[in-house]
Amino acid sequence: MTVGQTAERTVEHLGRYDVVVVGAGAGGLCVAIEAAEGGARVLVIDKLPDVGGMLHIANGEFSGAGSRRQAAHGIEDTPESHFADVMRLSHGKADEDLVWRTVRAQGETVDWLESLGFDFDPATPGLVHGHEVYSVPRTYWGVDLGRSLLRLLRARLEEVVRTGAVRLLLGTRVGSAVVSDGRVVGVTGTRADGAEVVAHGDAVVLATGGYDANPEVRNRFLPPGCEDALIACLDHATGDGLTLAAGLGADVSGDGYFIPVMGLIPDPGRPGFAVDYREAFVEVAPAYRTPHEIWVNRDGERFVAEDTTSPEHRERALLRQPGIAMHVIWDRAVAETAEPLIRNGTGDWTRERMLAECDGGRWIVAADTLQELAERLGVDADGLAETVRRYNESVRDGTDPDHGRAVMPMPIEAPPFYGLTSVAASLLSRDGLRVNGDLAVLDRAGTPIPGLYAVGEVLGNNVFAGDNYVGGMSVTPAMTLGRGLGATLARAGRDAG
Repeated sequence: MTVGQTAERTVEHLGRYDVVVVGAGAGGLCVAIEAAEGGARVLVIDKLPDVGGMLHIANGEFSGAGSRRQAAHGIEDTPESHFADVMRLSHGKADEDLVWRTVRAQGETVDWLESLGFDFDPATPGLVHGHEVYSVPRTYWGVDLGRSLLRLLRARLEEVVRTGAVRLLLGTRVGSAVVSDGRVVGVTGTRADGAEVVAHGDAVVLATGGYDANPEVRNRFLPPGCEDALIACLDHATGDGLTLAAGLGADVSGDGYFIPVMGLIPDPGRPGFAVDYREAFVEVAPAYRTPHEIWVNRDGERFVAEDTTSPEHRERALLRQPGIAMHVIWDRAVAETAEPLIRNGTGDWTRERMLAECDGGRWIVAADTLQELAERLGVDADGLAETVRRYNESVRDGTDPDHGRAVMPMPIEAPPFYGLTSVAASLLSRDGLRVNGDLAVLDRAGTPIPGLYAVGEVLGNNVFAGDNYVGGMSVTPAMTLGRGLGATLARAGRDAG
């Protein structure tokens, strides 16, 4: 180790590498692993004390067509069909070139994970009803959701760290790029103790994830009226890589797309943030739970059929409501009859726990009358009373003239009445860095910035999903394109040598 002295400070020089990867989430880990296995010497920098990024809380759903696992289940599928589905679900607004570059190889990514012993959930491949569904089952997840992916990638990383091919530097936040003769040749960073470091590399890969935990940055990209969206990602997603590249003149998209995550609960202890969905969320998909409640806006009015099978339909309906908020309304009879409204990934929200939450929990409002409930929720009392009256009438008549709801198991009329507020949330960054097909970061003139590449959520989810959510089109492109980029950079290093 060498130490360079300047007039202002001491900087630790980390040496020169073939590839410097900034960010140790799914994309960054795949770049590093593949580059190392291709013979490159790699440095991985991450500001967190552990690798994995959002995999610690993500569902970790990934998609791929033509996999061995599909064939074993008798499912016929092709990358061409996958591509057509992505473009259909994204309303033609995804980047066709980047989508094709990833989906043509995503089946191979699934097979790669299987060859490494990935612990697939037995239900996979399956159809995921939290998003608009694919035409065939081509989505996979682990028995422990995103943590299943993390365990596998961590094990692969540890192997290449042991061989000396990869150096892992955690607890270090990237600062700026090192530029020489117009080429990015390294990065600076700051350790948790304030010490400054600099690393040089033939290539720098930004895999720093999104910006949704930084309201100032996030709200610049949200369309008007969506600034109240809850933050649902981990705190580290502050847009560091985006800021670094933008400072070099990188082009950043500004599509103005936003489609919310529904069912998240405002955290009373952290204004603007959602309760961690690993702990609790409201189940809004009728494929997973029969709805007994109604959803109303601040005027006390229903705004969508609560049993709609289209996630996009209910998500866009929520965006049209004041404060992009909704209030779920039910009564004691529903609480004692329905499956638990609140859920999490571990399935430990029993009816008993749900009733205890109704009686004295953190998020549910209880009242003996609808008027009192409305006042406590901040909802128009007359509007709510009329809405409940009309809904109960619809239950008795068996038809919903207002929104066409077909599933109406029981009226809402037995006090106490309950209400739970949910606000549209942002989880994935929609916009990001512009790149070409080689994942080289482009400047505002459309020219590659020499030495600088990007992969994963720092590209923004719009390039792979347009103005919608598309199953598995976040983590899978990060892994697939990350593996390809790592192999390419290793090959370039060998050729140069």
